[in-house]
Amino acid sequence: MKLIITESQKGRIIEKVIFEHLDKQNYNQIDINDNIYFVKNIGDLYADIRFDKSDGWCYISYELISFFSSMMGIELSDIEEVIGRWVEHVLQMEVKYTPKKGIKYLSSVEHTLQMRVKYTMSIPLTHTPLLNIPYNKIN
Repeated sequence: MKLIITESQKGRIIEKVIFEHLDKQNYNQIDINDNIYFVKNIGDLYADIRFDKSDGWCYISYELISFFSSMMGIELSDIEEVIGRWVEHVLQMEVKYTPKKGIKYLSSVEHTLQMRVKYTMSIPLTHTPLLNIPYNKIN
């Protein structure tokens, strides 16, 4: 039997799978200096996702994006868009930019440099509980 799936149906299926997987991670949300970090364990030095409340940027670790990309065979930029929508859903805040959304505002050189900083590196918690700097655990 052959199934025919439209592009919109495919998009909804992908979004549902990614949303369910991220929901099952039971991320701890840590609010530090106008940023919300999504970490698996309190005390982690790196986050999978960081949302900057001041400008709406959503930074997503390469490891998380590549996990979904390799599992589903989908472009990295499409995955980050879906993760951005998940962050909007969880936080009830607007994600204005992910690296893909920011492309139209940057030249290709600026975009390449920015992607190296915002996309391929791990996301360190700039101020961690290990340094005894106050933070707020949101959930």
